[in-house]
Amino acid sequence: MGRKPARALLIVAVFALLAGVSIAENYVARQEYGGQPVPATATAVLFWASFRYYLAWAIVTPGILWLGRRVPLTTRPWLRPVAFHFLVPLAGSVPFFVLAIALSVLAGHRLPPADYFAAHWSQILVMVVATVLPIYWLILGAGTAIQVYRDREAHRLQAAELGRSLETARLDALRMNLHPHFLFNTLNAIASLARAGDTRGVELVIEHLGTLLRLSMETSGRQMVTLDEELALLDEQLAIEEIRFHDRLRVTRRIDPSARGAAVPSLILQPLVENAIAHGLSQRLEAGLLEISARREGPNLHVAIRDDGPGLPPGWRLATGAKRGLRNVMERLQALYGSSFQFDVGNSATGGAVVALSLPFNAAPPAVAGSPDHDTSHDGHR
Repeated sequence: MGRKPARALLIVAVFALLAGVSIAENYVARQEYGGQPVPATATAVLFWASFRYYLAWAIVTPGILWLGRRVPLTTRPWLRPVAFHFLVPLAGSVPFFVLAIALSVLAGHRLPPADYFAAHWSQILVMVVATVLPIYWLILGAGTAIQVYRDREAHRLQAAELGRSLETARLDALRMNLHPHFLFNTLNAIASLARAGDTRGVELVIEHLGTLLRLSMETSGRQMVTLDEELALLDEQLAIEEIRFHDRLRVTRRIDPSARGAAVPSLILQPLVENAIAHGLSQRLEAGLLEISARREGPNLHVAIRDDGPGLPPGWRLATGAKRGLRNVMERLQALYGSSFQFDVGNSATGGAVVALSLPFNAAPPAVAGSPDHDTSHDGHR
């Protein structure tokens, strides 16, 4: 016998056994409450009779539940399924009675003579129908309730999974929007160097671009990476910018070692650095400073990007003045963290603009850790 049929048979037997015990106990309790003797023989006969009867019901229950799934009561219009499930127990009353009789014969129970059934067939039929119909509907109703609950849970999980899939797709789309931005800037840098005849600069930019694309492909399947991985990508980007601006760009990094393993959204710092270079440093004739800092404070990770450019114009607000890069960052942070983050853009007290980002500190899984170390504080690209 296979595992599933054996398990089904065991469930059927346990159901019938519990029903027989319950009925026998109820009989004993009524006898004792009335002060009457409780014959052991009568109790045993009642138990075995109940066991055989409910064993028959347990055997047909899978069929009832199957019919309930094939012709569900929740179907509209409701008249057809209700009529169907009234006709089934009526038509099945006689076969069910035969099944119960067969189980009694197999158990060695002596049946009344045939003339008894012939004389009382109408009363027996009414009694069978009167008991079969309500029990059939009780089983059908329980099965329908369970099925409705399972369907609702399945729909809820499906809706949640669909919501997660849509959110993941949206995040991926936001993330991929960053690649064309950087590639266009890099191609412009290569074109500028080529026009100036700086072949060594072109070679270095292509080399750094290849490394950046390789690192980007290694993390392309993840929304979250370690801060170390994000800084490795940023290093290659800044190396290209330093070649492009020559001595006009100085980069300082102040990275707390305890913050390196923090999980951050992939490519979240790239548009912030691009924004600082484009609006804070590119218009300057003299050398400009770009400072990147990260530290852990309790349950939070704090990242800041500061430049010493002209700063933000008077009255500038993040909600109204943010361009596509900053809006992209905001949308991703809101999708990933809800309200559990802070993102501020303003003027620094020492001059220039500063972008401050505060995220919940969550250690990245070991599988994504292990990118190369960066110096905690130095000028230029290492």
